[in-house]
Amino acid sequence: MTKFLTVLTFVVAGGVAHAEDPLETTAVAQAQVQGARGAARVGDVYRGAGAKTDYQILLEGNTCYWFSGASEGLKKLYMYLWTPNAGAFTPRVADLRSPGQGTMAYCTQQAGMYKFQVKTEGPGRFLVVVFTKEAPKQAPPAEVVVKQGPNLGPICDRNASAAAPGAKRQGEFFEGAGNAIGHEDRVDYPVQFDAGKCYWVVACGEPERVKTISLYLWGPDNKRITEAKSDTPNPMLGHCAKETGMFKFQAKITGGSGHFKAAVYRK
Repeated sequence: MTKFLTVLTFVVAGGVAHAEDPLETTAVAQAQVQGARGAARVGDVYRGAGAKTDYQILLEGNTCYWFSGASEGLKKLYMYLWTPNAGAFTPRVADLRSPGQGTMAYCTQQAGMYKFQVKTEGPGRFLVVVFTKEAPKQAPPAEVVVKQGPNLGPICDRNASAAAPGAKRQGEFFEGAGNAIGHEDRVDYPVQFDAGKCYWVVACGEPERVKTISLYLWGPDNKRITEAKSDTPNPMLGHCAKETGMFKFQAKITGGSGHFKAAVYRK
């Protein structure tokens, strides 16, 4: 019985002495003033005395962690953290370079076994205490508002109807935007023309913003066929195709800036 009590007393005394390690007290206090206030202590105390020590630590997802390190006799204390399954060239996700003590913080996105490394300079020992708390709730992504351009389609339809009665619009409108400066002034569009049919390409610019637009048309052989250099934002050009193939027209803003629409009408 006496031997049992003696052993028991030794274990308790050893536990008390271990808990009163001044480095541990320093690490705990340090974490509280370096961002971990309100965080719960988790896991074991990581202790070491070598130049480089690697640890594996299981971290939960969407959780913030603080690694609070303190040392005795060391000139430098470094801490590094890698994500699960990190390779030899995988960048670190967190690191700390300190003169002997400091706190490394990281908020995880994925759960798993992370690699945690401590490096030191100089003779001495270190310990690291880990704290954790739930990561802050992320705000939902801001709603993306797509700015719609003005409804220019009716202008194109009206101009085409006046110039080519009975012609029908081929497909949907082509849309674009730009300005008369640099290379943001032109947009190319491929269109299918059939032999024996006549076509009108009509463009309509944003009122009060687009001052002038010019139109150009190329044939399947990439040679320019015709053009309409207009002094208005509503140009038009016509062509009766002699061959079937893929033609190309270009709308070029030559004055002002803004949105425009274009369409091909046929009969």
